[in-house]
Amino acid sequence: MKYKGYWITIVPADDIRRSDAMGNETVCKGFNIKVFKDKGKTELFDEFSAAVGHEILENSVEEAEQFAKDTIICEEKELDVGQDEMSM
Repeated sequence: MKYKGYWITIVPADDIRRSDAMGNETVCKGFNIKVFKDKGKTELFDEFSAAVGHEILENSVEEAEQFAKDTIICEEKELDVGQDEMSM
């Protein structure tokens, strides 16, 4: 998938570890997501996961795609703020 000049791979996973409300580690289904800066997918920009019941509500590619897009938007905003602070 391509989004805002980034190339994204989304792979199903059944071994994502998260903590539940009681602080116990659980293993969840979800997706591993990689965001690349180049079409050849050699220059990694970010890598993260989306677990069902944590970052996403349903075990669907559509949910994972939307989460990836939202994460990219947030990271771009953080980069913009960091660059503004550096130029001051």
